[in-house]
Amino acid sequence: MNRLGSCVAVLSFVLAACTGEAPPNLLLVSIDTLRADKLEVYGQRRPTSPAIAAFAAQGLVVETALSTSPWTLPAHASLLTGLYPSRHGVRSMLHGLPAAVEPLAERLAAAGYHTGAIVNSRYLANRYGWHRGFDAFEHVPETAGRIAPTEVHGKAVAWLEAVRERPFFLFLHYYDVHSDYRSLPRYERELVRRYKGPVNGSTKQLLRYERGEVVFDNQGKRNLVDRYVAGIRQMDDGVGALLAKLDELGLVENTLVVLTSDHGEEFLEHDGVLHGRTLHEEVVRVPLILRGPGVPIGQELGGLASLVDVVPTVLSLLGLPAPAEVDGVDLSQYFTAGLPAERSVFSEADHKNERNDALRGIRRGDWKLVLDRFNGELALYDLAADPGERDDVSERRPEVVRELRAGLDAFMARPAVAESRVLDGLQPRELEQLRALGYL
Repeated sequence: MNRLGSCVAVLSFVLAACTGEAPPNLLLVSIDTLRADKLEVYGQRRPTSPAIAAFAAQGLVVETALSTSPWTLPAHASLLTGLYPSRHGVRSMLHGLPAAVEPLAERLAAAGYHTGAIVNSRYLANRYGWHRGFDAFEHVPETAGRIAPTEVHGKAVAWLEAVRERPFFLFLHYYDVHSDYRSLPRYERELVRRYKGPVNGSTKQLLRYERGEVVFDNQGKRNLVDRYVAGIRQMDDGVGALLAKLDELGLVENTLVVLTSDHGEEFLEHDGVLHGRTLHEEVVRVPLILRGPGVPIGQELGGLASLVDVVPTVLSLLGLPAPAEVDGVDLSQYFTAGLPAERSVFSEADHKNERNDALRGIRRGDWKLVLDRFNGELALYDLAADPGERDDVSERRPEVVRELRAGLDAFMARPAVAESRVLDGLQPRELEQLRALGYL
C-alpha cells in the first residue's frame, strides 16, 4: 500500500474509534475443489449442504461466479490480489507472488487488522509468498488418503477464541472436498448409493483413468459423484460449526463472511476427471456467498462475477480503498441492480497440458469463447441453449466470435502488474507429493 493509502486507512480506523464503531472483521473461507452446482443453494436437490444454505439465506448469493483458473495456485492468487493470472504472474507451480503485487493481508495489516491464515495446500504455503501480511500463518499439510475432516477447523476455532485485537482478518482454506473422495462412514451412508464396482474415488485411480488405464461406466461415474458430495456434506457440518462459533463469541453482527472456492471438478461431463485441463463450467464455476455488515439479506446477485471481484468488494464493505491496480469490481455497488449484462469475465491457463498456459476464455452473458493460444483453435458455446457445452457454434455464429475474440485479444494484451517471481525447482520429495495429490 502506498503512503497515501496507508494514511487514509489509518484515518478511517481513528475515526471509527472516535465514534465508538468498531470496523468490521473479515472471515474469508475457501473450500478447495467445490463445485457450485453441488450445493443446495445453487440448485442441488440432494441434501449436501444445509449449513451453507442457512448461511446463504442470511446474506447474498452471487448467481454466477467464475474462477480465473482451473487449478489452485493461480486461482487463489486472483482471490487474494484481485488480479487475473496473467497480471499477477503466479501462473505455474514455479511462480511465486511478485514483491510488487500487494495481497489482501498486507493491505489489511497496514490498516490495523490483526491477520491470521490457516491453509491446507502446499500451493498456499510460504514458498509462494502467501504468508506476507499475516501475523500468524499456518500450513496444515494435505494428504490424499484423508477420511476425517482436516485440522483446519479446530485451529480456526482456537484462533478465534484467542484473538483479542479488533478488527481481525482470518483466511481459511480447506482441502477436505478434494480427492481422494472419502469421508466418515455416516456421510457415506447418507449420500453414497449402493455400488459393487471397482471405483473407489482415489486420486491414484482417477490418474489411471486420465492415462487410459481404466474405464468408468455410468454406475462408476455415479459413485464418484456420490463420494464427492458425501465429502461436501461432511465439510458443510464443519462450516456450520465454524459459523456457530462466531455466534457463540458474539462476532456475527460485525463480521463479514465470504465463502467461495478456487475451482470445481470434472466428472466425465467432457470425458475428464479431476481439474486443471479445461475451462468448462464444471471446473470454472464456483460458489460465492457473502454475509455481514453492508450485505443485503436473502438476496441473489445476477450477472457475471469473478474471483477478482472479492478483494475490491470486501475492501469496500470494510470501508477501505481498493488498490489502484485491480481487475475486479466492487460487487456491492451492484447489490440492488445486478451486474451489467455487457460485462466480460475471463479465465486462464491449463497446467496439465504439454503446452502449459494454453487456454484463454471469455464469458459475456450466456456466450463463452475458449481459445487455445498454441494452435489457434476456438470454441464458442451458447450456455443458454447448451449449458453442458456440447455444441461448438463458432462456425455458425462468426459475428459473436469476432466480438468476443476482440475482447479476449484486448485482455491478453494487458501488461502484467509485475515481473513473475521464478522459484527454485521442486525437490524430488515435493514432486512425489504432488504426484500423489494429482497435480503431476
